[in-house]
Amino acid sequence: MTWVDGLVLAVILLSAGLAYFRGLVREVLGIGAWAGAVIAAIIAEPQATPIAAQYVQPPWLATGAAVGVVFLLVLVVLKILIAWLAGKVQRSALGGVDRALGLLFGAARGAFLVVVAYIVAGLLLPATDKWPDPVREARSLPLAADGAAWVVAKLPEEFRPRLPEGTGRQDPSMDQLLRPPARSR
Repeated sequence: MTWVDGLVLAVILLSAGLAYFRGLVREVLGIGAWAGAVIAAIIAEPQATPIAAQYVQPPWLATGAAVGVVFLLVLVVLKILIAWLAGKVQRSALGGVDRALGLLFGAARGAFLVVVAYIVAGLLLPATDKWPDPVREARSLPLAADGAAWVVAKLPEEFRPRLPEGTGRQDPSMDQLLRPPARSR
């Protein structure tokens, strides 16, 4: 096990721990709040830009300011509503279930972050032989590679990034399947 494995484990455990304390309802609705704020900012941009243009110049900065203000306002309002709703859930009889499901969600989110980090690393430095030894020797690398291959396979063809070669788990050969390793006694 290398320090990279420790870092991967820390990311997954930290994400799972935070989600446990926050609960599934707060985590999922929090993601929804960010998505809702982005959608609201995009929809409100044509109406908000002329108002911002009265106070901010040049026009591109007025557009950015208008979108940013709408985004922040919607996000704050949604976060306040989520805090109220999640508090109600955690104080109810479902509080334990909410936390347990939050733990599972957080672990999955942490694993997804590791997979995204692998994809980004592969885009920035596709030659795996140039990766540092602790990264290449990490026991978690084949798992991240398999996860990245699965995620990339789900993307539309035109958006699929090229993944590094040779870091995933290899299928066993016929010889390996027919001759299992000797057991130590």
